[in-house]
Amino acid sequence: MLFKPFVANRLQYGIWLCTWAFVLFLLAGPARAGAKVAVLYPQVQAPYFAVFQSIVNGIQSEPGLSCSLYPLAKDFDQPSLNRWLRSNQPEGIIALGKRGYQASKGMDIDLSTIVGALRITPNGMSGISLAADPDHLFKNLKALAPEVKRVFVVYSPKINSWQVSLAETAARQQGLSFSAFAANDLREAMFRYKDILKQVRSGQDAIWLPLDNVTANDDVALPTLLQEAWEKDLVLFSSKPSHVQRGALFSMYPDNHALGQRLAEMIASLSRGEAEPGVVPLSDLQIAVNLRTAAHLGLRFSPRQQQGFNLTFPSR
Repeated sequence: MLFKPFVANRLQYGIWLCTWAFVLFLLAGPARAGAKVAVLYPQVQAPYFAVFQSIVNGIQSEPGLSCSLYPLAKDFDQPSLNRWLRSNQPEGIIALGKRGYQASKGMDIDLSTIVGALRITPNGMSGISLAADPDHLFKNLKALAPEVKRVFVVYSPKINSWQVSLAETAARQQGLSFSAFAANDLREAMFRYKDILKQVRSGQDAIWLPLDNVTANDDVALPTLLQEAWEKDLVLFSSKPSHVQRGALFSMYPDNHALGQRLAEMIASLSRGEAEPGVVPLSDLQIAVNLRTAAHLGLRFSPRQQQGFNLTFPSR
């Protein structure tokens, strides 16, 4: 006689507990889903439109974010943007590209803001730079060309000093000797390369071309280095797929959708006060490989390795 009332009470208590848990879930759900973010992106034509569209799609795929998009014409009106922001009342802003960055600097309201799809350096802003994480670069270098022991780089100090500092640590972790030489202009960069090319060892050395329009100049530095790399069996790797198309062994470039997802995670964390402001290198990367150059260097890749290549040249 005592058993049935006890069971009934427990069942009633369980139903009551589940009901309240469901109510609390409903109350908490809209607060997370309602987090509003404004995405400022440049209004551009193909092929660049596809790049920004992929990044925006990645941002929008992040659960818990409500995104309002603001395309920026080349001659966008800053006051109109500021009125739109006040009307929409976002909790944070993701500014894409140079135009997005410029628009964010002209805002007249104080909001958590991060920058993406731009080569930025740590200078008071927050975001993800297009400068590749050296740790990923060097891990792929070791995987593709395991005989390489030394890496050389010529860099512009105003642009890439912070990335070179990261590279020093990454090189040690991968057991690589790392030598970096600063150059303030193209003439100085070519002198640096001339000194490096005098001491390189066939099959054991590599030159890294960072995102740098001075030291990795496409018209002067790149042709010289491609010719020397071919003649000396030197590994040349870069952050531009176009360099691989012209003969560099490999490059690492942005996974745009994954970059969008990472930007969404970053702005959410900043808005909630869960992360410190700052700039981080790009870690969502894809890889392009020149198979003709690899064959010339005597490198062989397993079928599994080749399946991981996002682009290969010459095109198959």
